[in-house]
Amino acid sequence: MSVRLPRLRRAVLAAVLFCGLLPVAAHAQLYTYFGRNKVQYTDFNWQVLRTEHFEIYYYPEMRELAERGAFFAEEAYADLTVRFNQTIDRRTPLIFYATHQAFEQTNVTPGFIPEGVGGFTEFLKGRVVIPADGSTFQFRRVIRHELVHVFTFAKLNRVLKDHRIPTDRAMPLWFTEGIAEYWSGDWSSQGEMVMRDATLNDYAVGLRQIYQIEGTYFMYKEGEELCRWISATYGEDKLLQLFENFWRTASFPDLVKLTLGDDLKTFDRRWLYHLHKSYDPLLATMDLPTKTTDEVAIDGFNAKSAVWVKPDSTADVIYTGNQIGYSSLYLAHLDRDGHRTGPQERLIEGEKSDAFEAFHLFQSRPAVTKDGLVAFSTKRGETDVIHLYDLAEHKLGETYEFKDVVAIGALAWDPSGTRLAFSAVSAGGLSDLYLFEPATQSLRKLTDDFYDDREPAFSPDGKTLVFSSDRTPYGQSGNYNLVACDLATGELRSLTLERASHHAPTYSPDGRWIAFTSDATGTSNLWALDLHPDSSAAEQPVMRQVTAYATAAFDPAWLPNGSLVFTAFERFTFQLRTVDSVATKLAAPAEPHFAEQIVDLAAAPTDGAAAWTTGRIVGEDGVTAYPYQNRYSLDVAQSQVSQDPVFGTNGGAVIGLSDLLGNHQYYALVYNNSQNQGDFLKSMNVAVTKVTLNRRANTAIGLFHLAGLRYDLTDADAGETGFRERQIGGYFALSYPLSTFRRLEASTSLSYDDKDIFFSDRKAVLLSNSVGYV
Repeated sequence: MSVRLPRLRRAVLAAVLFCGLLPVAAHAQLYTYFGRNKVQYTDFNWQVLRTEHFEIYYYPEMRELAERGAFFAEEAYADLTVRFNQTIDRRTPLIFYATHQAFEQTNVTPGFIPEGVGGFTEFLKGRVVIPADGSTFQFRRVIRHELVHVFTFAKLNRVLKDHRIPTDRAMPLWFTEGIAEYWSGDWSSQGEMVMRDATLNDYAVGLRQIYQIEGTYFMYKEGEELCRWISATYGEDKLLQLFENFWRTASFPDLVKLTLGDDLKTFDRRWLYHLHKSYDPLLATMDLPTKTTDEVAIDGFNAKSAVWVKPDSTADVIYTGNQIGYSSLYLAHLDRDGHRTGPQERLIEGEKSDAFEAFHLFQSRPAVTKDGLVAFSTKRGETDVIHLYDLAEHKLGETYEFKDVVAIGALAWDPSGTRLAFSAVSAGGLSDLYLFEPATQSLRKLTDDFYDDREPAFSPDGKTLVFSSDRTPYGQSGNYNLVACDLATGELRSLTLERASHHAPTYSPDGRWIAFTSDATGTSNLWALDLHPDSSAAEQPVMRQVTAYATAAFDPAWLPNGSLVFTAFERFTFQLRTVDSVATKLAAPAEPHFAEQIVDLAAAPTDGAAAWTTGRIVGEDGVTAYPYQNRYSLDVAQSQVSQDPVFGTNGGAVIGLSDLLGNHQYYALVYNNSQNQGDFLKSMNVAVTKVTLNRRANTAIGLFHLAGLRYDLTDADAGETGFRERQIGGYFALSYPLSTFRRLEASTSLSYDDKDIFFSDRKAVLLSNSVGYV
């Protein structure tokens, strides 16, 4: 039995694709958001870095990132030419943005780009547009994913053209996205999480029902696992043969039968049996979160919680959630035993006003002091800002924004409530840690390098900051370990060193334990690091597994009774739940899992045991970059000629041009509606428009000459025979977005009008103006 994902659930997930919790590079579909403006906050100074196979478009603030991206692109090109048995006969344009906030301003696509879209490939001009998020590993994977799309398009076109078949069809979306994921990196814990949940909760589908999950994140991951399974079951060469045989049939089921030897019914039976055989045995030793925990928030998507312990030992859980289609800040009340009492409260409603333009669901974690002062971040205009909210007074307080700080992640108060640590991505695309004192407005940068540092947490004495980072040797493979920073000396030392990812650390109130998320067992679960093990033989911290869920658990936060509130993934929702008896689990005898230490990472950045780096390309022939110049190419060109026994022969054409970045667009219209040879020149219609989008104020300016016989039933002068009219003039239009939600508009048109009505002429100068606030 298969189930179709509920419509709201699919819509919400589309908006959170590729966020911090699901950091998977993919060719994301773009969605139209009614009533929202695309705001061009920044006048980018574009440069071009030309390599052997690519033209890299970037701006100076992200030069180092662009040079690394150029290296990753050439690295991927060398691999994909072999996989596809195909080369690209021109340089592919790659347009890089250092942050998602900058990426949202791109004019390559006219659509509004929502939170979480991780990049896209546009096939009209072969442009690839990619934002960075602070992670070098993810940036590399996104580039590889999008280049798989470029090679897929080139391969299919070549195969069809070689056999003289029109290039008007494509592979199904699950396959193009699945193979892009498969050939861009290793199987991830996020993919494992999704496939386990789909199988154990019986909503995995076969190829005959895969239309049910079209365009969802689940489709990406099931498509990836399908390609991986085809490779393991039928042979890696069969994936290339699916491309090579594409010309032989227009039916994908027939293509599967021709290439793999199985019809879809047999294929689905083998595929679904494989899934159940792989994942059903997990329930013998693992649990599903909903079966063994208590609920806090179960509707929609909920994550990134912080706990306020009140004087009576009850607790309030503050978290971000998307339960009604808009991401917002919520609060849930818990009693002393960790059970929710009463309904949830929505403290701040997001995505409806300038101040709270967007909550970064799964990326930004709020923090709360012992006095109930909540710090949380939202997008406001071009960058993120930090807001303060007083829970005791139910009152919104100060808002802080910082120069060169663009995307703000998790926040953490120190025990005194006077210093605020947070992770953030700068305008150059680097993710570092910052320390902010609201009282003095001072901002201190704690780390400053290309490593990805995230999710800080203070020790109970306020002297140490522990965080998740890829700065250990395994970071090159996308693994994150826990690193501690001595705030007095700046010394960095790793608390864990594993081929796994550890995220979201948080100290227990007594300072002995650090609870965190780890995918050491294949999918994310809750673990704890014992900083002061009782065994005299244990000189290093000891890791202990707290939960063993078959799906996933994330982002623990301690409750006053020693329980943990966390985010659970099950049935394609993200729920807040509590797990009790944590102290009992930690006190039980277990085989110690030691976490190796590396002392003073910052002092030995070139030591291969403590650091890693990537290659960079600075350009052909030693030239670093070229200034960007507008080069125009066709977007659309269409013509039409018609023959009518009454009106004679008519014809026309429309042409659209734009530069590669989509900032400057030209449109030209030419048509003729003369009824005899003598009227040919008089009936020539021409209109030319230029649209400029690279600045905050979007403008359009145009000239026109329109003439000919008109039939207008709404014009009292027209009669039954129509009339001849000729207009010559121009117009100007302006749209100035004040924010995502508000804009000013104005337009003016001036024309000379010659109207021939029943053997008389009416000549006039027509001026039309409008102004609006939307």
